[in-house]
Amino acid sequence: MTLIERKKNKNLALLDILRDIDLKKISKKEVAFFKKKEVLITGVSGLIGINLLFFLYKLSEKKKISIKIDGIFNTSLFKFVKIFFKKNKNISFQKIDLTKKTINNRKKYDLIFHCAGYGQPAKFLKFKTSTYKLNSLSIMNLKNNLKKNGKFIYMSSTEIYSGNENLCVEKSIGRTTTSHPRSSYIESKKFGESYILNCIDNFLIFRVCLTYGPGVKFNDERILNILLLRAIKEKRINIYGGLNQLRSNLYISDAINMIIKSSVKFNNEIFNINNHKMTTINKMAKFISKISNKKIKNHKSFLKGSPKIIKISNKKILKSINYKISTTLQEGIIKTYNWYSNLIRS
Repeated sequence: MTLIERKKNKNLALLDILRDIDLKKISKKEVAFFKKKEVLITGVSGLIGINLLFFLYKLSEKKKISIKIDGIFNTSLFKFVKIFFKKNKNISFQKIDLTKKTINNRKKYDLIFHCAGYGQPAKFLKFKTSTYKLNSLSIMNLKNNLKKNGKFIYMSSTEIYSGNENLCVEKSIGRTTTSHPRSSYIESKKFGESYILNCIDNFLIFRVCLTYGPGVKFNDERILNILLLRAIKEKRINIYGGLNQLRSNLYISDAINMIIKSSVKFNNEIFNINNHKMTTINKMAKFISKISNKKIKNHKSFLKGSPKIIKISNKKILKSINYKISTTLQEGIIKTYNWYSNLIRS
């Protein structure tokens, strides 16, 4: 493959993110809210972070408003993303490990989107100490970077409901013990929420389910992404147990719309960000098998403590912002499959 062909595929990958951002769904009030804002996005190399970045970039370009954005990343940021924004004076990036270092306390922001975290089970099961630090110390430090009337927007997780087999609303609690294999992630997310509720004046907390779509990285080891990569890179789709486990998968553009609209309209609220339509891993695998023409092989092992079922209500947020989820799982899987394919070919 030539250099020009590689560049073309990377540009196609970027377009996969940009074309999903539908500014027709954004009101004049929501546009005005972001005008002249100074914004910090932590975890900008992650799926939610990178899509927030591109959303705000497109909003500023199409609506001709100034938004200054600083992006913090620790692991790696797609090189072609850095190149894309290289000449944009309103967007900058810093590589910082928030478990070890703070950012300049003299820099203050109107909005902090705290998206950094080990959302992948394989990571938080391995790096338990860093998981605790990232969901505690980073929040305590970032508080100092808020302007007086600034808003702290925290990406928590629906995993805090683990062990609760009832329909979970925002007032529900999980029922796992501190000895649970995934407790480093679950308990530290709870701590993060508790600190924000008690120590930050202006905030929003989003309990996010499994999100997927363009912007997801190769090392994202959540089940849907694993299945897609195996379908593209391997001769068959290997599954290691859990075929009947239910998952709530929300396409990233719907998640971003929910986050943006709620961030404009509300203060001091907690919202579930999820898809009320549950799907078994088996059904996901069968659809991916169909579009990739790869066979499925099921094995018997599975990740420690993986929840069999978590039923979560999203009625509060859908009603509050008058929103309807627009992307079906099948549509989202095809778009994510194309994203991965473009990256692999480049």
